[in-house]
Amino acid sequence: MFTQSSCRWKSFPLYLPVLLLAVVGCGVEGDVAAGGAQGAKSARSATPASPSAPASSQGPLTAELPPVGDAELSPAVRGKKVLVVGDSWAERLGEGMVKVASSGNVIVNAGVGGCGIMLPDLVDGERVRSDCLEWPQKWPEYIAKYRPDAVLLRTTTWDLHPQSFDGAGVQLTIEHPGFRRRFEKNMGKAIDILAKNGTPVYLTTDKLQEEGIWRSSSIEMNKVIKEVSQKYKSRGVHILDLAEQLCNRDDCPSVIDGRRLYDETSHPVGWSRDRLATWILNSMFTRSTGATS
Repeated sequence: MFTQSSCRWKSFPLYLPVLLLAVVGCGVEGDVAAGGAQGAKSARSATPASPSAPASSQGPLTAELPPVGDAELSPAVRGKKVLVVGDSWAERLGEGMVKVASSGNVIVNAGVGGCGIMLPDLVDGERVRSDCLEWPQKWPEYIAKYRPDAVLLRTTTWDLHPQSFDGAGVQLTIEHPGFRRRFEKNMGKAIDILAKNGTPVYLTTDKLQEEGIWRSSSIEMNKVIKEVSQKYKSRGVHILDLAEQLCNRDDCPSVIDGRRLYDETSHPVGWSRDRLATWILNSMFTRSTGATS
């Protein structure tokens, strides 16, 4: 495990609920010490999005290849502390931040695979794990302890799963009004916690999923998450449009220039993860790449 005293890194299984405190820039060994931005330069033959261009400049989805994040970390991302909370995608993006921000920054990766924001009884018909119900208690502790400069809150992928609440036994999705109301209420509660000290909070849209119910749910989720970010704009909440980074008008390609974007669990592989993490950090701390509000 990565700690302040040992500055060592150990890999954990995707769904193991563990808080990783990564203090980067302390003689880290192996893969983390190498950083990710340099290795990501060759990820695409198409010109990537420049860190000097606004993150929202892509506008509506086009027919061009999606940019898949940024290749270079801005020099402005130094001396920063970032808290990452949410689902397994949040956890992976936190790992990418550790990789690319390998000098002079602190990344607190508290993403937990298999957990969302909804506090359900059942997910996909299975009893929810107890650690998925602990964020209302844990997140205030993280804010008080680490006092981050920015927070990434992402649960938009896990919370596409059908869930049931309060013993009702009826599985709902984001396309149901009751689910949506609960999602909005819990997001508001989470924002109250995370933005308590005036800390900016960054939400993300979801990658557009495959056709069928997952596709329609991801479209609805992105609509809702944008509405939430607008509602809490005055609290310092911003939206990062991840769909624009991974999808074009026709598709969300799984291979670009012969390189896979995702692993067998549908999470970003090393190079795409690192580019997305770089884009997120640039968006947080470089005003010219700022997230849309």
